[in-house]
Amino acid sequence: MANPVRGEVEFEAEGQTYTMVLDFNALCDLEGDFPGIMSGGVELSSPRAVRSVFRSALAKHHPGIEEREAGDLIQIVGIAAAAELVANAFKASFPAEAPKGGKTRPPAK
Repeated sequence: MANPVRGEVEFEAEGQTYTMVLDFNALCDLEGDFPGIMSGGVELSSPRAVRSVFRSALAKHHPGIEEREAGDLIQIVGIAAAAELVANAFKASFPAEAPKGGKTRPPAK
């Protein structure tokens, strides 16, 4: 089950549940292809870009997934839904800043 506090986004395709997260490792993987990804200066306008980010977001929980498998999943859920999932994963990975002295995430146990 996805943990939204950790930036995870969950979806289902063909009876299987998938969990996406754009954690630090995923962002490092993407940085070479998308300079400026951390500053928000990247527009994912090509199908290849969407597929690459989609696969990277799946890598933590589904480490064996290849680019073409990610593309197959995108085909199943639909391009618009896949783009929305990627956008939700970005939003979940970078929560809004907390007020001064506040925390955006609870302390680790």
